[in-house]
Amino acid sequence: MQKTVLERLITKYFLGGAAEAVLWKSDGNSVEVSCISDDKNVLARVRTTDLKIQTGDYGIFDTTQLASLLGVLQDDVSFTLKTHKDVPIAFTLSDETTKVDFVLSDSAVIPPAPGLKKLPPYDLELTIDKKFIDTFIRAKSALQDVETFTILCNKKNKPQIIIGYSDMNTNRVTIDMSTPTDTREPTFPLIPINFSARFMREILMANREAKVGKIQVSSKGLAHITFELDSEFAVDYYLVQIQTASI
Repeated sequence: MQKTVLERLITKYFLGGAAEAVLWKSDGNSVEVSCISDDKNVLARVRTTDLKIQTGDYGIFDTTQLASLLGVLQDDVSFTLKTHKDVPIAFTLSDETTKVDFVLSDSAVIPPAPGLKKLPPYDLELTIDKKFIDTFIRAKSALQDVETFTILCNKKNKPQIIIGYSDMNTNRVTIDMSTPTDTREPTFPLIPINFSARFMREILMANREAKVGKIQVSSKGLAHITFELDSEFAVDYYLVQIQTASI
């Protein structure tokens, strides 16, 4: 297997440190990871059919350590499970000359990700393209101390994403957004909604290979972000509204 399969899976759920301790859930044909950040501002769900492990749950307590161990190996690796009394206790990865073992944790010590059974209706859908991905990443880098980005419709009812939005005079970047051509004109509420700019940047960085994606926004305070990737990977991200003292 290519080491990049494991690195890609980790990058898409780890989001720069959002979730260290996670469960890898395998059905034998695919591996899915669902996790939530410590501050509860982002939930990620990543699924890949590129990695096949025997059916079960595998506790990854220290994702940073796993990523570091992968860095020791060459691009082509062998992946096996180390077991004790039929219970998986470690991932064993090796290349032609080097072997590393990563110890698995009891799933009971991994914080569970919440289910998403009752999602609110979405009021607005925005198109993600390569230009937006690159622009948002550069904008967040330019405004490093800004914690949130804001989704709103301007006075002409055109959707915008603003990094650094406030009712005061502030440094900010305003990005005009587009909606799918087959949707009606946005009817998004006038009240601006704020989400984590750091996690949005990490989501875009982790899926930078995507040519297109979308953001579905609910006025109830939830944003659902997806991308069109290759057939081996599927991702869903949910950002929870952040209340700020001044909007």
